[in-house]
Amino acid sequence: MARDNSRPIRRRTLTRDKVIDAAIDAVDEAGWEQLSMSTLSGRLGIVAASLYNHVRGLDDVRAAVQARAMTDLGIHLREVAMGRSGRDGLRALIDAHRSWATTHPRRYQALTTAPVDRDSLITAGLDANAALGSMLTSCGVPEERALEITIGMFSALHGFAILENSGFLGNEIDLDRIYESVVQGALSHLPTPSGADVN
Repeated sequence: MARDNSRPIRRRTLTRDKVIDAAIDAVDEAGWEQLSMSTLSGRLGIVAASLYNHVRGLDDVRAAVQARAMTDLGIHLREVAMGRSGRDGLRALIDAHRSWATTHPRRYQALTTAPVDRDSLITAGLDANAALGSMLTSCGVPEERALEITIGMFSALHGFAILENSGFLGNEIDLDRIYESVVQGALSHLPTPSGADVN
């Protein structure tokens, strides 16, 4: 039987990656809390039902946004870490974290809210963890203390990033001086190299 070539061929240009790209753009513009299937479909110019050809629902979208943000942060940290080591390298990573958080404040908020899919977020964080882990090792941090120091360091830096991004601290104080105090506090938990001046 001859094939009927008279009917036009519909080309599906929408993909899962494009849906997640649009979701990230929506988060950057309006915030994590405003992300919904209806706002996403409106941004893409399609009916909401069509989104379900590419994602399972809002939780699937939110999990993918968090994983993508973590991946992007990890790539950024890995690039900064290349060729560096010791305290100078760790300081570069710390500064890179602040830079990324302030450049993408709403994406950072999405990344650091309660994980929608913890397993996928952990997988996405491999680059970031590897960069930080190798830097801590080069600073003489023993493996058994790495997790404790990482969490303590992140807690301090994350707290500052949230306050800075929210505008809570205002413009009356020197944020860079406050940041420097936070960083020095975080670095104070590192082992001190014998005979080295760490100030």
